[in-house]
Amino acid sequence: MGNIGGRSNGCITCLRRHVKCGKFHVILQIPDVPSNHWTDEGEPTCAKCYSSGLLCEGYRGLPVTFDPHVEKINQHNNTQGPTSGQEDPEADEENGMVNHNPNVHAESSSRNASHPVSNGIARPIKRPSRGRPRKVSQSTRRASNVSARPTLVPFELSLSAFQEPICVTFLVQNFLGHLDTGRTSLLPAWDVNHVSGTARDSVNALALAFFGKAHHQQYIVVQGAECYGKALLKLRDDLDDHNAMWSSSVLLSSILLARYELVASTGSAGWIQHAGGVERLFEARGPSRHQTVEERHIFEAARPIIVIKAITDYKRTFLDQPAWLTLPWAQDPGQKSSMNHLIDIFCVIPGLLEDSKALHSPTSFVWDFTTPTSPATDPSMTRHDPRLVALRKRIQSCYIKLQKWKEVWDETYPSAVQSVNLSYFPPSELKFPIEIFEYAITFPNFLQANEYQLYNTVIFFLSSLMLSVPPSPDDLNAAPSVSDLLGQRWDAANNICRAVPYDLMFEKHGCGGAYLLLFPLLTNLRLFGADSPEGRWIKQVLTGIRNKWGLEGERKYMAI
Repeated sequence: MGNIGGRSNGCITCLRRHVKCGKFHVILQIPDVPSNHWTDEGEPTCAKCYSSGLLCEGYRGLPVTFDPHVEKINQHNNTQGPTSGQEDPEADEENGMVNHNPNVHAESSSRNASHPVSNGIARPIKRPSRGRPRKVSQSTRRASNVSARPTLVPFELSLSAFQEPICVTFLVQNFLGHLDTGRTSLLPAWDVNHVSGTARDSVNALALAFFGKAHHQQYIVVQGAECYGKALLKLRDDLDDHNAMWSSSVLLSSILLARYELVASTGSAGWIQHAGGVERLFEARGPSRHQTVEERHIFEAARPIIVIKAITDYKRTFLDQPAWLTLPWAQDPGQKSSMNHLIDIFCVIPGLLEDSKALHSPTSFVWDFTTPTSPATDPSMTRHDPRLVALRKRIQSCYIKLQKWKEVWDETYPSAVQSVNLSYFPPSELKFPIEIFEYAITFPNFLQANEYQLYNTVIFFLSSLMLSVPPSPDDLNAAPSVSDLLGQRWDAANNICRAVPYDLMFEKHGCGGAYLLLFPLLTNLRLFGADSPEGRWIKQVLTGIRNKWGLEGERKYMAI
């Protein structure tokens, strides 16, 4: 049977909800008649309504059809005649019409219990749809309005009760599950299913904001802001409590709220304020308070946040002090990962930037990465100035440590970095300019990719610092040449970009790759320039990260 053109086959409920109707279809088995001539029954209820827990309001009309076999069957059955209390089937069948309302058949069947196949009709069974009937009479349309419907429990399934667990799971799988500290997990510190108090509200705030931004659900972002307000009030009370202020819950809340600002707010002031609060909180605790497994894991996660904030301010951080580089791991030195040894070097960068800025005239300290050397030093200074000599030695010492770290890393992972074509990666909306960077690179796992990205970021800063503080004639033999430093800086910037497909194109990396790319890409943007082909591509990548995950890095990390 064909459908009537221009007319919807859906039930009234699905039509009102503007969703595709899913019908239950049944067929009448007629004895002595080939199966391809069995007749359609109507739709007692809608599968879509049934699965949604809604009360189906039925269809606009009762389906009817002409069937040449019905009259033959009825003539055979009419020889017995209708029994008492039965309706005469010939009343509607004299013109060869059959009512296909299953409720009517159900009532007829119950009244004819002694005749299970009365009128040649057996119990209907389900089968796939063959379409709706061609004709619907006015009388049957009126009858459909009063026909009995199956009894359903009238309720609507609401996801509000499951919203926070869903958002938290999404957060862990796509954000917190990919860490920048050399571990596959920060558990138990990140065991968000078992946190309580201030940390619970902080987790919910970040989870709702992250889920809402990633799925463009503004009302969920608003709910996250409400949780954020509650978490701030509780955190303030905890900081006023001498006992609670030292708890791991307060530490975890401070990091989560800083990441909330990275996701939810549109300006940099909130992120900088929270990152500064994280720095002051950890500094007040002292290095010896981070020696338990849980507190050390939280401390390891906080260090990159503190360092990036310090770099944007050109201010030294307490993290470059020897006690902070050793005491948190004093009870178990073997637990300090390769990534954390690299972060130790990263922690020194802000102090070097601060001292370098102090040796230049205030108006000239604008990093010009396009020239062989960065800003000119104060004219009154000479290469033998004690301050310049001390800074040069510190930069070179840090540079040597980084090269030793890289040698160990290369020996441990000899095949960690592989050059590949773009076809190696799964299809993605990300457009990688192979004509600019020549090839992409891939890694055995996400951790090694993260270590390689951070290494290139550190070598980028150290080579720039060494160019800004030229070596004395006595140091020329020990220090890299200007051409070597320029080449290292460009190589580092290009390698950061070549790793972008690996970080972003694999769904298993979630938001972790995007989060860890923000700072290196923004650093590269200053080198390439916003109007260069590389710079325009980087801005497209940052826009894609913002649209997909809600991370607005260019508004958070101030220009280097």
